[in-house]
Amino acid sequence: MINRRLFLTTGVGLAGGALLAACGSSSEEPAATPSATEREVQTDKGPVKVPASPAKVVCADYYGAFAVVDLGLIPVGVGGGGYEGTGAFYGDRLKAVPVTGDYTEPDVEKIAAAGPDLILRTIDTPDALYQQLSAIAPTVVISFQQLSLLDVANRLGDVLGRTTEAQALLTQYEQKTAAVKTKHAATLAEHTFSFVQVATETAFWTLGPAWTDTTVLIACGVQLAEPSKSQTEQTQEYSFEQIDILEPSGALLIPAGPDGVTASPDNAAMTDLDLWKNLSAVKAGRVYPIVSGASSLGTGIQLADRMDTVLTELAGS
Repeated sequence: MINRRLFLTTGVGLAGGALLAACGSSSEEPAATPSATEREVQTDKGPVKVPASPAKVVCADYYGAFAVVDLGLIPVGVGGGGYEGTGAFYGDRLKAVPVTGDYTEPDVEKIAAAGPDLILRTIDTPDALYQQLSAIAPTVVISFQQLSLLDVANRLGDVLGRTTEAQALLTQYEQKTAAVKTKHAATLAEHTFSFVQVATETAFWTLGPAWTDTTVLIACGVQLAEPSKSQTEQTQEYSFEQIDILEPSGALLIPAGPDGVTASPDNAAMTDLDLWKNLSAVKAGRVYPIVSGASSLGTGIQLADRMDTVLTELAGS
């Protein structure tokens, strides 16, 4: 379900201004009308006036870039770098965009040089940094850390003046996940899944129902196996010696590399272990690399597409 919009639009301001003007006498000054070139939006730092249709957006951390691209806009600056390794859809669009700092600490001078008309931060932001960024251009802080992928698209659609694009993306996501769930109903009913990834040199994580990637899988109809199914934290860490807790899993999902299909080399610390190789799902060949790190609806749709293929392969195994 799409949440109610959390932003104030110029339409609200115009309606209020018209009402005040109607109540006053003809000798009074007319009520001020908000500029048609800007809107006020609600952010984690309070209300901020932004351009009605921002065109030069700097994403001052890593995750916002994906959501902005989803809505049809290429940023003029991005934080974090390494986008060339994020797959064809995002990598081809972002690899040439100037990097304006790392993931958590943007370079204020480089951001200013990019000439933004809007700066976007999608992680918690200290007040001192916020003031520096706001001196360059209107700065919107909306932390993705507590939002669903649907919330992300909805809120950024309002901020960027692209609500039509956001609604189209939401519809595409809902239709895709529903189609996967319906198409593979029999296979989904027959198997349970665990999505696991390497945490350290000696430990791995199981990803619980609240993890962003897992929410996409659940929307596709995936049933999690224990212990993932019951864990309350997004991730739960176990030592490699405890890998046999994955034995209830009918199939195992592991992170793929940039192509979304081939297993990431980072899995080797876990998948090269004899304990891993002795799991029933591994012996049966039911281990599938999938897209991981979903941070926007577009990446969620990519994950749903991959699960469509995985479930087809699983049905034929």
